[in-house]
Amino acid sequence: MEKWFIKNTRDCGIDYKKFGLNEILYRVILNRGIKSEEELEIFLNGDLSQVHSPILLKDMIKAANIINNSINKKEKIRIVGDYDVDGISSTYILYKGLQKLGSDISFDIPDRVSDGYGINERISNKAMDEGVKLIVTCDNGIAAFTAANFIKENGLKLVITDHHEVAKIEDEGVLVDKLPEADAIIDPKQEKCSYPFSNICGAEVAFKLIEYLYMLKGFEKDEVYRDFISYLALATICDVMPLTDENRIFIKEGIKYLKVTDDVGLSALIDVCDIKRDDIGVYHLGFILGPTLNSCGRLDSAKKALDLLLTDDYNVALGKAKEIRQINYQRQDFTDKALKKAEDIIKEEELLKKEKVLIIYIPDANESVVGIVASRLKEKYYRPTLVLTNAKDVLKGSGRSINEYNMYEEISFFRDMLEAFGGHKMACGLSIKEENLQDFIEEVNKKANLSLDDLTRKIYIDYPLSFGAVNMQLLEDLKKFEPYGTENERPLFGSKNLSIIDLGIFGKNKNVIKMLLSDGKISLIGILFEKDNVFLNKLAKVYGRERVLQLLNKQNKSLKIDIVYSLDLNTFRGNSQIQLKIKSFRVSGEK
Repeated sequence: MEKWFIKNTRDCGIDYKKFGLNEILYRVILNRGIKSEEELEIFLNGDLSQVHSPILLKDMIKAANIINNSINKKEKIRIVGDYDVDGISSTYILYKGLQKLGSDISFDIPDRVSDGYGINERISNKAMDEGVKLIVTCDNGIAAFTAANFIKENGLKLVITDHHEVAKIEDEGVLVDKLPEADAIIDPKQEKCSYPFSNICGAEVAFKLIEYLYMLKGFEKDEVYRDFISYLALATICDVMPLTDENRIFIKEGIKYLKVTDDVGLSALIDVCDIKRDDIGVYHLGFILGPTLNSCGRLDSAKKALDLLLTDDYNVALGKAKEIRQINYQRQDFTDKALKKAEDIIKEEELLKKEKVLIIYIPDANESVVGIVASRLKEKYYRPTLVLTNAKDVLKGSGRSINEYNMYEEISFFRDMLEAFGGHKMACGLSIKEENLQDFIEEVNKKANLSLDDLTRKIYIDYPLSFGAVNMQLLEDLKKFEPYGTENERPLFGSKNLSIIDLGIFGKNKNVIKMLLSDGKISLIGILFEKDNVFLNKLAKVYGRERVLQLLNKQNKSLKIDIVYSLDLNTFRGNSQIQLKIKSFRVSGEK
């Protein structure tokens, strides 16, 4: 079930024509939250000169002084990262950056299964045994209260760099930040941080720290971009950060750098994934390169990904990239099996009738894929979803949410039932004892104030488009709004009462439907990714089975549908053709 809405953002009176925009493009821009000519200028033409200064981050100067002091004293510094793409990228940025600054640097990354998320006592003890004097975290640490106390009690210095939500405690009736004991904490989510844009990934926090340290050493600003902006772009996309403000600039510029990078590890990974340099875009970062690196931390060790990225011999790197690619194929297999089991549980236990928040326990699922499974289920059923499996002495799980449910805040109410918890509005990770699971499921759902409307997927259309307005110029103009991603989604258009002139079904699983659609004057190709029986049954429900069979036999051109779509260019054997990438459809006239 879903609802369609046409966005109707208030006109801010921008003289859009002087920016080379027409009414369609202007409406799309307004729907992206642009409210002034200055914001529009940055959106269309923003560059690296317009990103925010690192010194606006709280404790930036303090952290840099601590690190420089350790470098000058030739003390051993240990970076502790995380096992996802953001953590891998953050670790790489800090390691290579501090190495360039002449530090005695090393890194460690927790094992997903044996350690769990974030810095802990084992990792801290290991650092102490090896003579480390300063620990710097990246993409973790803001909730590491026990580990931070342990580190400080044992006389080490600790700098935390993170981007996750800060825990809150009540102080005289007011919620205030609860922060770990550390010598410096850089996290834009802190209340007292004046950084103007808080929705940045862990790799950007690390990047800003290295940028400031480079600046203190007199390096040219271009040097930090050349060294690390490709990794920053990769992490920003893979950690699903909003593509607004400086994130958009870093993605756009990072992709440019990535297309010409001479980075050995990244180059080997790009080649193994069969990606053409000129074609690299957000899709390749978010759905090919990122997941391939991520698979190391899921099924093996994230250190394997770092090992690849730090390799300076291309042939050696190529072998390592191939090995990681194979790990990713295994991860995909584990994901498919766990997803099938989750679907069976939902159906057999009729969870969609019982739970507003889906909480699914799959005892034998691979711990590393529960987050992916939660994400897939959330997309399919449009409700907050947590997937758990067996781990050491506890159940471990990952959650993914919908816009209407702040998962971090809502699950925080039940911290007392959990062994560990962390995350943000749209995702979380947790561990819980099995004996507490049923009570947890009941309490979370009892508190979940989600209406039927909240659990109904909403599709927002940027502009109702006539086929007469669809042309190569519009497609070219829309490129000005790239790169697309979270909070700058690919523009969606809507068209009604389209006749299906022809229809073909393709794909190994018969889930690619190609249609020739006509508005009575102009015909365009539409591509829909949906199982053939689902699509045909929806048509048959309104038009009857016989008329659908006639359509398949090319004897009927009177069946009509409404569609929501984005515009795409299909190039085959040198010929380019506009096609409509259909996001959703309904039979014309159907309520």
